Amino acid sequence: MTPRLIRVAPGPAGAKGRGLFATAPIARGEIIDENCTLDLDEAQCTTLEPTPVNDHYFAHPADDTRGLLVLGYASLCNHADDPNADTGFRFDERVGWIVVLTARRDIAAGEEITRRYACPPWFELR
Repeated sequence: MTPRLIRVAPGPAGAKGRGLFATAPIARGEIIDENCTLDLDEAQCTTLEPTPVNDHYFAHPADDTRGLLVLGYASLCNHADDPNADTGFRFDERVGWIVVLTARRDIAAGEEITRRYACPPWFELR
């Protein structure tokens, strides 16, 4: 495991609520962050529907009846139709599913980190 300097921080994103922002330039192709997850079964996903957590867990990459609750900054990324970050997943036998955010293009300091959601947005895009 190679340690990385974290160059992102949460902050206010206007009408979108909160978001994730670059605190220093991030180069295209660079890993922005990697986050462990909690694997949710179908019943747990259903239980979360009436809660605020429902808006923050990710679609499971291997099973569309399951979800992944992200334990890190990736859960703060807002949707964009033309995002500046890609969302990837990898499985580690020791810790389970990991969400990997990678820069799609160069990202300037102060710019919001965005990603394309795996499902259609359930809110009005502004």
